[in-house]
Amino acid sequence: MTRDDSSSSLPPDPHDRPADFDRRPAVDCDSLFGRYLDGLLTDDEFIALQSVLHDDPQARECFVEAIDIHAMLAGATTLAGLPSVNAGQTAPGHTAVPRAQPRGPLVMPDTPAGRQRAWLWGVAACVVAGFVGLVLIRPRAESRVEIVRAVGDRYAADSFNPHSAASVVGPPIALDAGLLEMQFHAADATVVVEAPARFRVVDALTLRVDSGRVTAHVRNADAGLRVLTPQAEVIDRGTRFAVDVLDGKHSEVHVFEGRVDATTPRGASMESLSASQAARISSSGGMERRDLRDATFVQPEEIPPLVAGLTADRDAKRRAAAAALKQDAALLAWIDFDRGEPGLVVDGARTVQGRFPGEAAAEFVDTDDNIGIDLKAVAPQLTLMAWVRLDRVPEGISSLYHTDGWTTPGQVHWMILNNGQMRFAVQGVPVGGDTGVERWPESRQPLLGTLGRWMHLAAVYDADLRQVRFHTNGTIDSTVALPAGLPAVLSSAQIGNWNLKQQSGTRHRQLSGRIDELVILARALAAEDIHTHYLASRPYAE
Repeated sequence: MTRDDSSSSLPPDPHDRPADFDRRPAVDCDSLFGRYLDGLLTDDEFIALQSVLHDDPQARECFVEAIDIHAMLAGATTLAGLPSVNAGQTAPGHTAVPRAQPRGPLVMPDTPAGRQRAWLWGVAACVVAGFVGLVLIRPRAESRVEIVRAVGDRYAADSFNPHSAASVVGPPIALDAGLLEMQFHAADATVVVEAPARFRVVDALTLRVDSGRVTAHVRNADAGLRVLTPQAEVIDRGTRFAVDVLDGKHSEVHVFEGRVDATTPRGASMESLSASQAARISSSGGMERRDLRDATFVQPEEIPPLVAGLTADRDAKRRAAAAALKQDAALLAWIDFDRGEPGLVVDGARTVQGRFPGEAAAEFVDTDDNIGIDLKAVAPQLTLMAWVRLDRVPEGISSLYHTDGWTTPGQVHWMILNNGQMRFAVQGVPVGGDTGVERWPESRQPLLGTLGRWMHLAAVYDADLRQVRFHTNGTIDSTVALPAGLPAVLSSAQIGNWNLKQQSGTRHRQLSGRIDELVILARALAAEDIHTHYLASRPYAE
């Protein structure tokens, strides 16, 4: 629906200027404003800010807005010279820097904007004088934003490193790998940023995300939290939600609890999203409802077991297990996605956070997201293993590994059914059945209870023994007998979503989730070896 801009109750965002705004000062006013309000300006920066405010009317308007917002957030205690309740508190690992009061006051030119600024200072002083008793007995809202936990974090070479500064507010951050858990105290909000991401903490209630994904749990509905993206503005109404920004393409908003308002740039349209709803906003401004993918986002509760799983001995064990399998003479493919694999053809699949923070996996969302590979192998025994994280189980069949076509005896299809069971099919070797309808080997235990968690899946085919064996998280799920055995044929194939073009049209089998460390062996791996590999390479310490 359409929203009239004049009805918006949100303050203008000084970081989103109109297209015709070409008078932005050469210096970084946003940073100077923040440092001035925090009392951290150097002498040179103070002189630079004085000059900008004197020469540029747009900068003066922005400065007035910044002062207003700061006064609102701080309860005007800073203007009154009262000590800040969060003085000297910093994120873990940061050097404590006492919060000084804004050095002051800046000399504004004798212009309407300057006189307005002086008037605002007078009003603020009167408000503080009139309500000083209330201020003294009622603590102001916290305005800190701090990193409370970092897991496997790595930053671009030219990026601001938040661990080297007293405040994360202001500079853009390029998180190449890992996870960051931040606390926005004014909104009592926990925010998880998942790499790869490009973002900036604008102020105590605003986060700008240019790419990547964030998950937010906001407990202060009155303060709220605002997330800005190139395509949207998301205004929290006290809830749990997530934002996923695909650089240059679109932004998605997923609501787990409560409600958020998603608005296109300049308020052209707005959607109010409630629990279990999601929407995608394109770069053109279009907005469409999407299926909720709540399990795709890392929640704060998942971080502690991931942290525990990154201990030095666990890391050494998994690397040793990987090295052993990589030396196996029967190895056909080892695909870990952060380094890729020769011969892979990536179509739409996105590189995202792997099962270990700091490493990568392939993500599949839309029906045309897939990775092509051609192994050209024929084997009487076959083992396929992968770490998989399902966002949801769509209707129909989800593809893990499908050879292109289904006409040659021995072609292989490995998939997940919509009831959460695995299926492993070899063309020409159905299980059979009394109804005359072909049936294929399937696991017994549904996987639906593990949505949003990394799980290790394996399927072992043995034509000589005439059986298929299924494993989930290192444990045998079931062994299915086959009436016959044919050598498995691995030709051109697709990992993730499968799109088979036929004369009658294209057949789609969609996967919604991530795949990490796909291993294909031309031998039947023993059950104890699969269990050992799972224990050594699992991401969680449980």
